[in-house]
Amino acid sequence: MDVIRRTNAEIEKELGAVAYFVRKKRKERGYTQEELAASAGVGLAFLKRLEGGDENLHLAKVLQVLRHLKADLFPKEYQ
Repeated sequence: MDVIRRTNAEIEKELGAVAYFVRKKRKERGYTQEELAASAGVGLAFLKRLEGGDENLHLAKVLQVLRHLKADLFPKEYQ
């Protein structure tokens, strides 16, 4: 498997997409940030940072929120 190298700008753009996705799904399901954080088992400050596109987040917690929203971060060819 080849290593994919990306620029910081590309990574930031992708983080923005994750932040947008989480915020959109949260609102579609009628959760407040507090409700989603509690039900996903993460702190409110973490969720706010995730929705804000913070690039220094613990990946396991990001995946925890995505799993709670019934979403997956991995491309379909790896599932």
